[in-house]
Amino acid sequence: MKKSLNLLQLTFASTSAIIGSGWLLGIYISAKDAGPSSIFSWFISGFAVMLIALVYSELGAMLPAAGGLARYPKYTHGAFLGFITSWILIIAGAAVSTIETEATVQYLSSYVNGIFLNKSLTAEGTIFAFLILVFFFLLNLFGAKIFAKTNTFLTYFKILTIMSVAGTLIYASVKSGNIKNLTGYNLMPYGYDGIMKSISSGGVIFSYLGFRQAIDLSGEAKNPGRDVPIATILSVIIGIAIYTLLAFSFIISVPQVKNNLWNTLNLSSPFINLLNMYGFSAFALMVIFGAVISPFATGLVYMGTTSRITFAMSKMKFLPKSFHLNFNRYGTAYISLIFTFFLSALYLLPFPSWQSLVGIITSGMVFTYILGPIGLIVFRKLDSGKKRPFYLPFANMISLIAFIVGTLIIYWSGFDVLWKLGIGISAGIILFIFTNFNKVKGNFKETVVPGLWFPLYIIAVLTISFFGSKNFGGNNLIKSPFDLIAVILTAVLFYFIAINTSIKKEEMKMIIEEEFIGEEFDI
Repeated sequence: MKKSLNLLQLTFASTSAIIGSGWLLGIYISAKDAGPSSIFSWFISGFAVMLIALVYSELGAMLPAAGGLARYPKYTHGAFLGFITSWILIIAGAAVSTIETEATVQYLSSYVNGIFLNKSLTAEGTIFAFLILVFFFLLNLFGAKIFAKTNTFLTYFKILTIMSVAGTLIYASVKSGNIKNLTGYNLMPYGYDGIMKSISSGGVIFSYLGFRQAIDLSGEAKNPGRDVPIATILSVIIGIAIYTLLAFSFIISVPQVKNNLWNTLNLSSPFINLLNMYGFSAFALMVIFGAVISPFATGLVYMGTTSRITFAMSKMKFLPKSFHLNFNRYGTAYISLIFTFFLSALYLLPFPSWQSLVGIITSGMVFTYILGPIGLIVFRKLDSGKKRPFYLPFANMISLIAFIVGTLIIYWSGFDVLWKLGIGISAGIILFIFTNFNKVKGNFKETVVPGLWFPLYIIAVLTISFFGSKNFGGNNLIKSPFDLIAVILTAVLFYFIAINTSIKKEEMKMIIEEEFIGEEFDI
């Protein structure tokens, strides 16, 4: 793959993935879940994701590789964990492109009849969403440079539009006196549980998870050692600032919510509806274009970076060699891209709405993201002398906190989401055994044993979720806050188990050297 991406392009790849459908629908849904305290949900979630982003900043600068998030677990805990991580990243990443097209169609439904009815896409809407996916595919086919330039332009437009919307609503709320309603609201109408629910299933964490794009594109960066950490961290900072401001503008501009019943809010296109209500109809027409561009650009980025995960799976010998050996003249691994496109298109059939996918995608991605803190500490233990362009201070403390916070986010998704995700991960385990039977049979200790902690960890979290608080779908045998204490203790236990069950130093170096043959990288 060609090394053509600069700092701005990497930063905007992550920023664009962060600022997608979250501002269109996530702000609204999190307000329904948590009321005015949803403002804190966006700030707290941004801080939590920043901890994970800091960890990956060191890994991405140290080992810049296409599809890096899929590769690091294999380097530290063997083929079994590498396959499961890749499996989750592909099924979740491909779904994001789909979810963003659905958000685009949903917002357009305010002006185009017959494409979105009863909270889901119609047949015409599904065809329209499919055509958008085709456009994502074609743009990515022309290589990272064209894809990045297109995305950079779209991201500038997105940021301008969002800041204009927030500023306009704050101005209108102050001028009309609607901001005074804030003093009569209960800050936390649904308590801490409402904040937790909005973080996990209300689209808050989902929105921030796009920070990974700079990591997955690090193999195509001109100066990964410098640019990848800056791009990753900067994108999260931009996301926190934009989402917190936007959440505040939404809360103060919504017409008075009687009796603090925020869950009764009913807006089909939230920001468009509010702008029209305040008499900014002309501006609302411009915003509808920005509202379409936002998820559009995010879906474009995710299709590109998910194809890098597919490329990485091929490099790790989990998919046929053709996925990473066949490039077009623009430097695109086109078979990986075709595979990703068809997988994204399949999601249009069983999940015809935005919110039906958010919870599962969020939990799936967080399951893989929490492997970063483990990987960082293991890399430092096994290869402490390796050159690290970005060296994270207080790494032991930050990694442990990041792992605990990630585990809590997974738990907050609720049992109804987690058992479905457990089935998906189990399917991946069965697929690994089926496709790698001889390798598992002949080399079980090195291939599987180091990664066995991960399915045991998933079982432990599922068990607590089943017996935990009814607020998160459990049967309430472990009442709040004891359920949270159980989750934290479980996270700490498995964190130290994972760190101490890694593969050996010599095996890690052998795997890395073998996989980076043909890639421009100093090993």
